[in-house]
Amino acid sequence: MEKVITVTPNPAIDLTMHVSDWERGRVNRGEDMFVTPGGKGLTVALNLAEAGIHSRVTGWMGAHNDAPFTRAFEAHDIVDDFIRYPGDTRRNIKIVDNSNGETTDINMPGQNVSTELLQQQLDYLDREVDENTVLVFGGSLPPGIEKDFYARMAAKYRDKCRYLVIDTSDRALKAMMNADVLPHVIKPNIHELEGLTGRSIETAEDIVEQAREFIARGVKLAVVSAGEKGAWFVTEDTVIHAQPPKVKVASTVGAGDAMVAGTVRGLLLNRPLEEIARTATAYSVANIMAVGISLPPQDEIERIREKVTITKE
Repeated sequence: MEKVITVTPNPAIDLTMHVSDWERGRVNRGEDMFVTPGGKGLTVALNLAEAGIHSRVTGWMGAHNDAPFTRAFEAHDIVDDFIRYPGDTRRNIKIVDNSNGETTDINMPGQNVSTELLQQQLDYLDREVDENTVLVFGGSLPPGIEKDFYARMAAKYRDKCRYLVIDTSDRALKAMMNADVLPHVIKPNIHELEGLTGRSIETAEDIVEQAREFIARGVKLAVVSAGEKGAWFVTEDTVIHAQPPKVKVASTVGAGDAMVAGTVRGLLLNRPLEEIARTATAYSVANIMAVGISLPPQDEIERIREKVTITKE
């Protein structure tokens, strides 16, 4: 029986503050504030649960302020296998300007992860991962974890599970993509792709060309998101562009994670690539239309799905 395990090495409590006409260097008046559990892997798990697919979540988390996480896991029937350490999980601040939809992120580094905690995580994965597992890693790395962590996880677990999905950025992404063994699925956004390649990515042809280079090196599905320009879903023999409908943006927080969740759902259910692209894009659009990381009811997802334009290139 298939199972999903998501690994979030550096979760955070996200404090999302809404202001209008936010300006740097002056006093701004807040309008709303929302406290949500954050982290790519666990957000994917929460979105999957709302789509009817339950998973196990793990990673490292502070024991002293884990209540927002445990409440979310219990509400979504998610198995909490996070490894706790003494102290607090980091807090991140997100400032959403209601006047233009822009989001400013201030992300803290997180607590140091010891060698002992790292070994506990590896022991857990060695016990739980098998050929029926969809294993999802996501997010930044905390202090104490080397930048090649995801590269080592790809080498260790790619051939032991059904799908290995890794979504990260910056140095961790570069180290992973420069390694000999790559994940089955990656989802860089356009800015991460430019940082990875060291060059400007300006056209659809540029995106597809780069994605195909990853495919030639072992990636099975490369998903590249580019905001309002849509997303490209590239496999060895197919290129699909999914163009989202224009909507009012409430917050971009978690939009990429929702796209990963939609992609994982489609892979689990053996859906055609066109359907995966349509649903994953609909999840992402639904996410940006509301504050928080929850998906709307299924009928709303279906209405968005119908407005996603699919083009085979």
